[in-house]
Amino acid sequence: MSNAANKGKEIEDLVEKICTKMFFSDFTVRSQKFKNASKQEKEVADILIPFDDIMLAVQVKTKTDNKPFSEKNETDIARIDSKIEDAIKQFKTIKRAIANSRIKELETTRGHRIPFDAAKYKKIIGIVILDLIGEDDFPSDERIAIINGFETRYDIPIHIFKRDYFEIISSEIDTMPDFIHYIETRETLFSENLFAIPPLELNLLAFYKVEPEDLKIAIQENSVVIIDDGYWEWYQQDCKDLIERRDAYNRPSYLIDNVINWLHSSVGFDPNKYGINLDPFGYFGNEAQGTVQAYLAVATELAKTSRLTRRKLGEKMFECVERASKNGLAYSLIIDKENNSGIVILASEKDRTERSKILYSVSVAGYCLQNLTKIVGFATEPLGISMRSYDVIFLSGVDFENRAEAVENAKKMFGTYSEAKFFEFLNLPDKEIK
Repeated sequence: MSNAANKGKEIEDLVEKICTKMFFSDFTVRSQKFKNASKQEKEVADILIPFDDIMLAVQVKTKTDNKPFSEKNETDIARIDSKIEDAIKQFKTIKRAIANSRIKELETTRGHRIPFDAAKYKKIIGIVILDLIGEDDFPSDERIAIINGFETRYDIPIHIFKRDYFEIISSEIDTMPDFIHYIETRETLFSENLFAIPPLELNLLAFYKVEPEDLKIAIQENSVVIIDDGYWEWYQQDCKDLIERRDAYNRPSYLIDNVINWLHSSVGFDPNKYGINLDPFGYFGNEAQGTVQAYLAVATELAKTSRLTRRKLGEKMFECVERASKNGLAYSLIIDKENNSGIVILASEKDRTERSKILYSVSVAGYCLQNLTKIVGFATEPLGISMRSYDVIFLSGVDFENRAEAVENAKKMFGTYSEAKFFEFLNLPDKEIK
């Protein structure tokens, strides 16, 4: 393998690592192959992210770059544009493979094979990531900047990022729903021509983080958006203390990431072999416990939560394990009114069979009391144990003959509700952008 090919693989490995950090290995597929009509094996995309009803398709391109921007001529720029164009053209292959049902299953980077149902995905989003090898040696003002890094081709919205910018975006936006919201906002701004002057990517990122309501209003009213040069530098310097505080507040949210990362270990798990009698308590939608489909159903529901929502869930989880260490049992019900769904977090000192029964009862109570369409519940040990385990339940589209009884029990189980308000930043400094 040539040095250029080695470098290209290294960049693909790095992009895969970024994707698994943002979207988890459960939803990351690398170098998926299919056979075309001529029985030739082809690659669908460098990376696929199948998540709920959205498919992200990522194409990674590399090019050696040994000239600073001031020394580049039209031919040099054209060669870079050609690399991007090559990546964009590959989305036609993706669209054709899906439309012609050439893909039967996907293998995630965890090694799990999952059936592929093309009809499930309502939207395909293309991501092109360009890495200019050697550019890191140049000063920042001598590097290529991608302006207007968006277009629609083959009915696919395609976002174009440089690798270093994509990596920075992943440090600010590191969940699937948050990333989808960012690129769909980006798509609207570009496709509706709402920028007075197309901003540099990091200036847009900073504005998106600091002024989300202004962007929302601009889109609703179809008004022009002006983003000053230097916005990213202002965000990094003047908001440094707020960013550090935000990151500290977000730490509990990674408890939920840990739960999601754990879920794959349930594949093939038969609780009865270990004396854990969960029947009939192991509802996982319509899937049998211990299957790939069951774990993915739960993982998807939890991964649908944003970073700020996971912050609140993580805080509740810590409260539960702390209270359970004193009282033996603690639980919380968190309701998402917009999606009519809920999450139960429970900690108990009981053995896993008893703990699972309690989790079942609490989850059913919350499901029936609020007339939810679905609920995920997970249980764990109190604070201070050396080995932690989890039990999980997923109720969706389930009807209960004893619903009235469950509602009455629920009224005794749950206290008053408080509405959670989510803010990433408060008390932003005055903007003095130079």
